[in-house]
Amino acid sequence: MKFSIKREELIEILTEFSSILRENQIKPIVSGLQIKAEGETITFIGTNLEVELIRKTNGIVDESGSIVIKPALLLEYAKLLDEETVEFLLEESSIRVQNAVFSTLFNETFPLIAEPKGNIAFTIKGGSLVKYFEKTKFAASQSVDNPAINCLRMVLKSDELALVSTDSYRLLYLKEPITSEIEREISIPMDSVNIICKMLKDYGNDVQIGFLGDLLLVIWENAYFTSKTIAMPFPDYRYILENAKHDKRMEFNRDELKGALRRVITVARTSVDSKFGAVFDFRGKTAVINAVSGRAKINQKLNMLKDGEDFKASLNCKFFSEYLDNISDNPIVMGKNAASMFEIIETDNQNYRYILMPLQMR
Repeated sequence: MKFSIKREELIEILTEFSSILRENQIKPIVSGLQIKAEGETITFIGTNLEVELIRKTNGIVDESGSIVIKPALLLEYAKLLDEETVEFLLEESSIRVQNAVFSTLFNETFPLIAEPKGNIAFTIKGGSLVKYFEKTKFAASQSVDNPAINCLRMVLKSDELALVSTDSYRLLYLKEPITSEIEREISIPMDSVNIICKMLKDYGNDVQIGFLGDLLLVIWENAYFTSKTIAMPFPDYRYILENAKHDKRMEFNRDELKGALRRVITVARTSVDSKFGAVFDFRGKTAVINAVSGRAKINQKLNMLKDGEDFKASLNCKFFSEYLDNISDNPIVMGKNAASMFEIIETDNQNYRYILMPLQMR
């Protein structure tokens, strides 16, 4: 086996696989990256048994062959090279890369992974897909202990894409217009969502989203990514959205509120009542935000436009602030009382809804 590949392409591809491949004590072979050279194509294949990635690129192949190698050290080495082209040469059970020699794994035990051929639902710009994921994923549970909510819910209709996330204390709903050939609902594990965001964050071309049985399929130029989906039922988000009833409405200047919350968080992160908890007093045309910790207290006043009676409620100001980080217009906060769920939307945008449960007031 002998082939050459451009150094920059090698680094780019190895970096993508670094998000997927990890040590596996039970099945060490899947910690490796399979590299196949044939014709004028070099194919890279990796899996962690939950997701699979196939990446193809052009190269100069003098002798066809296939190897499996641990990619981390190879990536470090490739970054230090000065040559524009990197040459690989198989020598018995090791692979020579320029002037270094790396051990290979037993190729015959690597899982058989073929190029996936599924049903395509819709096409979207890679950057747009990442943007929608980023605007939604922060409200998902970050704990792997409950896979049912450690995910993004993708809801496809013929004319729209909806993404939903929740950690049981809040719920985020985003809807965007698309044209889909398939109507379906799936739950994408957060690990897969994060991998997709890393790989496509700077990708401005089209990406195809589809399905291969119960697998999510993502295809872009010379790349094929599949991920298992979560079969566990997702919480009934439709019931929550439909029953979000409010009789009070407050509008804030986004930047002023964002700055005030940042200052409150410095104290509220160690609040004596609840971590990141603060009391919001909506009175007249002024909102007062109070937080008390064991060593400090803070009081922030903000102007607002309010419809409805005065009232108080305790909210997680970190959760509140995370939504503000993802909007550019003024937020509208709607509530009923200290014990009922709040809803926050961006001005004139009903397609990005944030449900926030209040904290218990003392």
